Amino acid sequence: MAQPLLRSGCKRKGCNMRTLATCVALLGLVGLAATPAQADRLTRQEKSSLRTAMKDAQCSGGRMESRKGNFEIDNARCQNGRRYDLTFDQNFKLMNKEPEGRSSRFYGRHNKRENRRGMD
Repeated sequence: MAQPLLRSGCKRKGCNMRTLATCVALLGLVGLAATPAQADRLTRQEKSSLRTAMKDAQCSGGRMESRKGNFEIDNARCQNGRRYDLTFDQNFKLMNKEPEGRSSRFYGRHNKRENRRGMD
């Protein structure tokens, strides 16, 4: 025999509480995922030192972040007018300077010529 539907449309008691608890838990997880980690935030002193190091590399701007003990600046504009991704070590020494988007050079429509060269 089929159970009668409750007002909420559930066939058994407690259905609303489980749904509410699930929604609250999911919102909590989304909130945690959207919050940046404290370890990745840069101090004022680190930002100042990075700006000085970028000036020495003849670059400015971009988005600064700390990753794996190094400092990365995405989309920095350099003196030649091009944009680069820069990587500095813990002592603010330039480790890597590669053109913006080069890390994914095998994907995308702008690098078809480069892809062909690599296969020859």
